[in-house]
Amino acid sequence: MRRVSRTNATALLFLLFVLVQALGLSASSWSNDSYRYDLLAHRYAGQSVLAATRAANADHCAEWARQDLRGRLLLPSAGSFPAPAPADAAACRARLGATVLPPNDPRYTRIFSTRPGYPLLAVPLVSLLGGPTGLRLTAVLLTGLAGVLVFATLRVLLPAARVLVAAFGQVLCYLGPTGAYGVRPLSEGAALLGLTAGLLAVALCCARPRTRGRLWAGGTLLAGAYLGLGLVRYAEALPVALVTALGAGLCLAWRRSRSGGAVVVGAVSALALVALGAADAVWHLPSLTLSLQDLFSQHFTQPLAPDPRARLAVLNGRFWWQWLQGEALTPVLPVALVLAALGLRRAPGPVAAFAAGCAVTGVAAVAAHPLAYEADRLLLPVWLPVLVGLPLWLASVNIARRVNEHPSSRLLASTRL
Repeated sequence: MRRVSRTNATALLFLLFVLVQALGLSASSWSNDSYRYDLLAHRYAGQSVLAATRAANADHCAEWARQDLRGRLLLPSAGSFPAPAPADAAACRARLGATVLPPNDPRYTRIFSTRPGYPLLAVPLVSLLGGPTGLRLTAVLLTGLAGVLVFATLRVLLPAARVLVAAFGQVLCYLGPTGAYGVRPLSEGAALLGLTAGLLAVALCCARPRTRGRLWAGGTLLAGAYLGLGLVRYAEALPVALVTALGAGLCLAWRRSRSGGAVVVGAVSALALVALGAADAVWHLPSLTLSLQDLFSQHFTQPLAPDPRARLAVLNGRFWWQWLQGEALTPVLPVALVLAALGLRRAPGPVAAFAAGCAVTGVAAVAAHPLAYEADRLLLPVWLPVLVGLPLWLASVNIARRVNEHPSSRLLASTRL
């Protein structure tokens, strides 16, 4: 009966999240990046290059006209509600024709073609509902599933805890920046699902009771998480795998932390690093230098920068100082990370290492693209430790309080939260 209630809790939260997001689906933003994924989804659905381009252009023009109308509806100078202007969308379609929306430099478009994961997942809904709605609903479902995996991770780490502890982590996933950015028609939702799947996999490998079945399940899921993350955003898979492998190695070097789970996590993470290196060697994936040139040449519409790394260093110095000033005014993320770190002290070492890898990934993404208007979105992986660590910290605080109030029930307090 208790197992049924736990399943009902996470399923209810998932359904509630999807329903609420469905109400605001049309309010979700649409960007040039969304257009790229829409174009790829149409191509993966089997359409020709010409047909896919025309379909993506039509979607983009319709979204542009819709967003323009939403903005005009709120103008205080409007004497009456403006009506949609079909001519605007038609003029946009005529202007684009069968030409890919600028910027359309091959170096820029290849950045997206090497990330096939999200548009591939969106193909069924894009074929059924059209590009914008299909992409948005796919992102909502992926983000909703990521919250379910957060719930499952906390249940594995705290098997004797009340369902409320795990539900708190799932709600954090939905109401925090992970939910806000994950539902956009971009690859954030798919990347979030890959990271949370990896977190659950490491927890299965390392949490007690350790069984052969759990090790196999956790190792397989971790390999799948790395594969999925590599298909969605291969640049994020690299730092996560690297930090996790190093953390698992440290656990094995420290006698008190040695376990079969650390061996599995370390081995799978090391193999993921090798696989990523092999994929880069075979397919020549876009490099950091190409990404920097994309940044400083405004998507290859301006001359290339002669010294992109030097410019990046200067821009980082300016950006992070202003970012720290902004965080000092509203230090939500720093405080949440500190409390999450205190909570992750209760978790097995490889779990903490994977969470740290997520944080490093977010910081590295911003360091490679220090843009103020993109920072919050790029920092999204930094919130992964918070989704698990903060509930763990709250659980530990509750344990301490109950032990202090009822010293005779120390064992009970250590197992029931």
